[in-house]
Amino acid sequence: MRKRALAMAGALLAGSLILPSFPTPAFAACDPRIGGAECDALGPALSDFVDIRRVGRANGVVAGGGSFTSQCGRNERGHRNSDNHIVAPGVTNGAHHVHDYVGNVTTSGFSTDQSLAAGGTTCRNGDRSAYFWPILRLRPDLRLQGQNNNQNNRQQQQQQDPNQQQQDPNQQQQDPNQQQDPNQQQQDPSAQPQQQQQQQQQQQGDQAAPNDQAVNDQAAQQSDQSVNDQAGNTGQADQSQQSGANAGNGTAQAQSFSRQQPQPENQSRFGNRGNNNGGRGNNGNNNGNNGGNNNGGNNGGQQPQPSQTGQPPRPGQDGSEIGGFADGNVGQILTPRAVQLQFRGNRFSRVVAMPRFLRVITGDAKAATNGPANARAQWTCSGFQNRASDKYPVCPRGSLVMRILDFPSCWDGQNTDSANHRTHIVFPDQSGRCPQGTQAVPQLRMTLAYAVPQGASFAVDAFPEQKHSPITDHADFHNVMPNNLMNFMVQCINRNRRC
Repeated sequence: MRKRALAMAGALLAGSLILPSFPTPAFAACDPRIGGAECDALGPALSDFVDIRRVGRANGVVAGGGSFTSQCGRNERGHRNSDNHIVAPGVTNGAHHVHDYVGNVTTSGFSTDQSLAAGGTTCRNGDRSAYFWPILRLRPDLRLQGQNNNQNNRQQQQQQDPNQQQQDPNQQQQDPNQQQDPNQQQQDPSAQPQQQQQQQQQQQGDQAAPNDQAVNDQAAQQSDQSVNDQAGNTGQADQSQQSGANAGNGTAQAQSFSRQQPQPENQSRFGNRGNNNGGRGNNGNNNGNNGGNNNGGNNGGQQPQPSQTGQPPRPGQDGSEIGGFADGNVGQILTPRAVQLQFRGNRFSRVVAMPRFLRVITGDAKAATNGPANARAQWTCSGFQNRASDKYPVCPRGSLVMRILDFPSCWDGQNTDSANHRTHIVFPDQSGRCPQGTQAVPQLRMTLAYAVPQGASFAVDAFPEQKHSPITDHADFHNVMPNNLMNFMVQCINRNRRC
């Protein structure tokens, strides 16, 4: 009895040492290749996407004629982390989302003026400045979500069809009465076979409708279709786009854009995407199969449900990095196809040199919850740069998704930073004039271009609670230009030259 009591006590003690299990966050089960409720909870919503042809005119910063472009590449080296040494200095994963970096190759959460001044750079002319912005990722689950919405709409329509089909027997009961007149049958002996053939063709068309989703969605796109249709357009026509969505990983691909224009409204040096063949395409091909081939056919028009929820990415895979999967940022990382860092002039005054180590931010990474007061997101498409929205753009075929990030350019003349990182340098008014008591400095405009599958298929990295809202787009700049390079830039701008 004593041994049994000791054994039971030991078992209880061992049970008390077992650590309690905590529920896994909802986003931890999201695999964007599979989709499902876990991914839907992450955001963005399909309503965060808009057809660029429905968007109004762009309202960016109005600038003067001269400009200087710093050529720093497009992060071909893959310099990324989830830090932000301007807003959260000395903190690892201070941003809880991943940034792309160009310029200074040492930039991290622990960077200082001194460390950046001693660091190397990807820029020409010795520009050691730090330029960074949140990355863009492929999100094929959004396209699957659009397909599911389309399928639910079709099922609702099909549920109404039987009510109409119930009337057919009443109509067919009248046929024997009509057949009692042999004269009518003799007048047109081919009428009945033709009618039967038409009925058979109609029945075949009804049966084939679930398998023709891609064709139907493409036709709907041409007549101002909904975002659901655009997000669900993942049939065979877009498999080549998905297979090459990350084509920007090659330098040659970044320099060769297709000349085909989708009736452009405004041409730029970024050109158009053309065919996105190349690059890493495994995820794209799988998504195309899930979206196109599994929809309908042998499954009776119902999207097959995954047998299990998604698994965390393996080490080395996109999403396994700090600030990725664990913070709700999932999907294949996209390298920009092109990056332009252009400093522009002021319409009303000459610009003065930026002080070295000036720190500047634009946008609000928490605008979805803070409100739009500091939001500066501008999304557009190549060929449509005179239009911009704070929503993700749905671009025509052959057009690149573009982000335009305008920085403030009216400096207080004294400080290189401020407590909120905004009051020491502010934006000009709508006409481009700086407020009284400030001086115009070169105004930085970042323009980033990406090749993505057509429709709702991508999202920007963000804080988890921001649900990947497009309005949270933002960027940072830390000026570490040598003084002689800064002076050269100021001269170019004030002389209305393009350097």
